[in-house]
Amino acid sequence: MYTGRHSGVSKYFGLEYLTQTIQNTGSFGLVIFTLVYIIGTLMNVPGMIFLFILFLVYDDVTGLAVGYISTLLSMIAHFKFTRMIAGEPLAEIKQPFIKKQLDNLLEKPLRTVIVLRLILFISPPVNYALALSPVKNKHFLLGSMIAMPFNLMANYFLTIYAKDWMMKCFG
Repeated sequence: MYTGRHSGVSKYFGLEYLTQTIQNTGSFGLVIFTLVYIIGTLMNVPGMIFLFILFLVYDDVTGLAVGYISTLLSMIAHFKFTRMIAGEPLAEIKQPFIKKQLDNLLEKPLRTVIVLRLILFISPPVNYALALSPVKNKHFLLGSMIAMPFNLMANYFLTIYAKDWMMKCFG
């Protein structure tokens, strides 16, 4: 940490430098951001961190649009990757309590996904659990798409409200 701060390397990780770099790269920067976001969340880095950075750089409709698309792609990547590797093992569960919960999930899958997204937003464990369950791709995708704007707006307003404070702390 001492070396990073006093060697001059730390300026490349400052918020101001990152903001300028992302803005100066245009569309390519947005694609790179989305890829880093997807890979980062697959590595269990909280997606909120990526959204805070995005909203600090783009505090307009561009930020919300990129945030919506990149968050959706991240959730889909989690879901598909987990299902590809593990399948749907929860569909085979025999334990009565868990079986009952899965039956409730399958009875109203869209509502369940929406509620989970509203409460837990982009939580990777939710993506993994839903991927391991017998919930259909279309319910996962549609429920995520419906609930996401509410969380994105909350995240956006929090970032804009705290922007000056964050720039002082991380800049």
